[in-house]
Amino acid sequence: MDYKTKIQELKTYIKKATNIVIIPHHNPDGDAIGASLALKLIFQKTNKKAVVISPSKYPEFLHWLPDNDNVLIYPYKKNTIIKLIEKSDLIFYIDFNSLKRLESFEKDFLSINNNAKKILIDHHPNPQKIADLSFSDTSVSSTSELTYKILEDTELNTYINTNIAECLFTGIITDTGLLNYNSSNPQTFNIVSKLLEFNIDKQKIIDNVYNNFSENRMRLMGYCLNNKMQVLTKYNSAFIYLTIEELTKYKFKSGDAEGFVNLPLSIKNINFSAIFIEKTDYIKTSFRSKGNFPANVFAKKYFNGGGHLNAAGGKCFLNLDETIKKFKNSLIEFYANNFK
Repeated sequence: MDYKTKIQELKTYIKKATNIVIIPHHNPDGDAIGASLALKLIFQKTNKKAVVISPSKYPEFLHWLPDNDNVLIYPYKKNTIIKLIEKSDLIFYIDFNSLKRLESFEKDFLSINNNAKKILIDHHPNPQKIADLSFSDTSVSSTSELTYKILEDTELNTYINTNIAECLFTGIITDTGLLNYNSSNPQTFNIVSKLLEFNIDKQKIIDNVYNNFSENRMRLMGYCLNNKMQVLTKYNSAFIYLTIEELTKYKFKSGDAEGFVNLPLSIKNINFSAIFIEKTDYIKTSFRSKGNFPANVFAKKYFNGGGHLNAAGGKCFLNLDETIKKFKNSLIEFYANNFK
C-alpha cells in the first residue's frame, strides 16, 4: 500500500473511531511522549475520546508537557487501562516497531480482547508487522517529525495549537540532541520553523528539558567523567559504567543519566561511545556514534538490542564486570571484521 492510500485509510479509521488509545514504548523519551501527547490533544479537539497509556514511568524533566498529568502509567492504573483498551476502536503504537518494546506491559496488552485497528508511527529500522497501517520512515529525525507530516497530510494540522506544537517540538529536539545529530534533512528544519509559528517558548522548552536537573545529577555526571570513563584509543571508543551502589549514592532518578552516553564523543577522535548501567536483573546498555560507525548493528549483534545508525541500545544479562569484558572483546572483533 503506498503512502497516499495509507493516509486515506487512516483518515477513515480516525473518522469512525470513538475511543482512541495511544501507546508509546517502555520508558518513553521526549520523542515518544511528545508525539503521543500531541496526537491525544489533536484527537480531543476533534471531539474524540483519547488517552495516552505509558508502559512505565518516564523522566521528571518531561512532566511539564501539556496534559502530562492525564497520562496513565502501567501498572499503577492496571484495571482502568485494561477497560480502556477493551473499549478502544483505534490504537496507535508510537515510536516503536516491536511489541517487545512494551516490556512488562506486553503480556497484559496481548491478553486484552479488542477489535481495534492498530496504527504504527515510528522511525526505527526493520519494523515488525504489528499494525493494520504502518507509517515507518527511517529518514526522519524523530517520530514527532513524522507525526507532524501525517497531521499535515490528514489535514489534522489545522487543529495544532501552542500546546500541541510544544509537544512535537520537544520530541524533535530530544531525539536530535537540539538538532545536533540525525537532522540533516531540510524537512526537519522546515517543520521546526512551522512549529515556532505557534508562539511556543523555545527557551522555556530547552530549559525544561536540558537545564532542569538536580544537583545530585550534576555531581553524578562529574563523577562519571572523572572516575568511571575509560577511553579505548586504539578503537576510537570510550565507555562509562555505573553500579547500583553508585546510583544510590547520588540519589539517582529516572532520566538522570540522560545524555551521559554522548559525553565521550566530545573527545577528539572518539567516534563510538557506550554506557553500562547496572539494574537489579540486567545491565542497561546505550550506544552512540559519529560518522559511519553502525551503533545499531553493534547493539543487535552483541547486546540484544538495536536502534539507529548513530544511536542504539540493548541489554546484557551478565554481571557488570562480565558485560564490560564482553564489550571490549566485541569491539575488538567488530573492528577486525568491519574496519580493516
